[in-house]
This record gives sequence, structure tokens and C-alpha cells, in this order.
Amino acid sequence: MPARLVIQKDNAAIYELLGSGDEQRVESMLGLYQSLFPQYQHYVQRMRRRARFGNEHRENNIVHYWLIEIDGKPAGLRTFRYVRHRHCGLAHALAIHPDFREVLVDNKKLSVFIIYECLHQIIRDAKENGDPPVLGMVNEVETSRLMEHYQRNGLIQLPLKYVEPIFAPESINREDELAKVRFSPMHMGFLPNPEAKVEAYTREMITDFVLAFLVDHYGLPETHPVVLETLNSIKI
Repeated sequence: MPARLVIQKDNAAIYELLGSGDEQRVESMLGLYQSLFPQYQHYVQRMRRRARFGNEHRENNIVHYWLIEIDGKPAGLRTFRYVRHRHCGLAHALAIHPDFREVLVDNKKLSVFIIYECLHQIIRDAKENGDPPVLGMVNEVETSRLMEHYQRNGLIQLPLKYVEPIFAPESINREDELAKVRFSPMHMGFLPNPEAKVEAYTREMITDFVLAFLVDHYGLPETHPVVLETLNSIKI
């Protein structure tokens, strides 16, 4: 069946792919991912498998795979999730094909429009499940220059030293995967939910954001040295 249309605005359309069986759009998204994230190509098979399942295949997580089309052409992708017990969203892959990076939607650059639509989606996810207001969307940001761009568009840089785990191609067992994982320095940004009216970020909140990424998403043990080092680096 065709993927569900999340929103249509100006000449942009966002489609939800998970569990849709819309193989053409799934492969369009994965093709963009392969070309725009060559360093992560070994994740594509995992993503193809994940696309077969619905949003709530994993307990306490509502996952989204989005394909963005401009005038019916594949233009970008976004993967993200709402982690219910952490009261936050996690932003994963965001990529726009170079041909569409200057496109404006709702008077915003396409990438910024997508970022805010993701925030709106996790707010809806929380409300639909009767959860407390979601605090906002947590983002891994690769470079200082990109962090500065996002800060100009509403993100807050969180005060900690963060690294992204990068896994090798899949192994037979999890212990082998964890032994081969490497870590890449990142910034951690946060796009707040205005409805939550959070005026200050506590150590407890940021701890939950870190655990949502490193433990809930990436699957590192809570006692992993990198998890402990990251939590100890929080400057609050």
C-alpha cells in the first residue's frame, strides 16, 4: 500500500514509510541514504529490515522513517523516534539531496522545515499515547559549524562531552559488535517543545537524553565506560 502522507506544504510532501510496504519509496529513501551517508552504508540492510515493521515494533519507542518529496521527486530523508519513558525524541539521520537544499517550504529552508515537523510529530505521539508533554527533540550534531547553524534555528547546545557510537557491519553476536564499536565526537543539541515550558535543563534531564541515545537506541550497557564518561561530563 502507498506510504501515509504526513503533511503536504507548498510543493513538499512528507511520507511515513514504516510498515507501509511502499517498496518504491523505501528504496528511494535508502538510495538517498547510501549516496549522502557513504560512511554508514553498512546500516542500509538493517534499515531495510526495519522498514517492514510498524512504528511501535519496539516497546516504549515510536520510530519514524520519512521520505521527503519535492514536486513528486525524492529530495530528502529523516529518521527519528520518540522514547516514551525518557519524554524526548531522538533525531537520527537527516539528509537533503544537493539539488533541493535551497528549497523553501513555509518560508523556511527545507532542512529547517523538516526539523520542526519532527518536533510536531513527537508532540503528537506523546499526546496520542496520553503521555506527559514531551520535552523536545535531542540531536547528534557532527560539526561546530552545523551546530551554529542549528542554534540560529532554535536548537540549544547541551553542556556535555558526547560521542556517537559507530558500529561495524553486523556480527553474529552482540558482544562482538560491542567490542568493535568506535566512537566519533559529536555535539548534542536540543530543540525544546514550547508547550513543555521548560525554563532550565537539569542534570537529570540531560542524563535521560544521554541514556536515551547511548543505552536505549545504540544498546550500550549503562555501565559501559563511554556511557559513564559522558554522564560525568555534564556541566550542570
